[in-house]
Amino acid sequence: MSELHAIVIHCRDPYLLAPFWSAVTGIPIVPEDLAKLAERSLDPAEAVLLRDAHGHRPQIWIAPADELLGPGRIHLDLVGDAEERAAVLESGATVVRELPDWTVLADPEGNEFCLLPRRR
Repeated sequence: MSELHAIVIHCRDPYLLAPFWSAVTGIPIVPEDLAKLAERSLDPAEAVLLRDAHGHRPQIWIAPADELLGPGRIHLDLVGDAEERAAVLESGATVVRELPDWTVLADPEGNEFCLLPRRR
């Protein structure tokens, strides 16, 4: 059986989306990419890596793309409580629609993702 190793999120602006997805997932940006973000020194085609130091979660690559056909280049389902939802919204997400069992949100470039409540 295959194992999920990484998720790649294509974007227009990695300076905007890398910190957003790091905050939303809790997966830190690797130090060398964090420094490049702070210095705004990424090469035009350079991706930013989010990696869990313990390797318990998949890597996330925030990769610039020359052409993007609107939102919808990714779709993640995340799980979180009310406090985590507030943090996601504070990080820059917007509510697209509320459904009975989950909320559809969008990242700062319009990519939709879902936030499901934690099951007890």
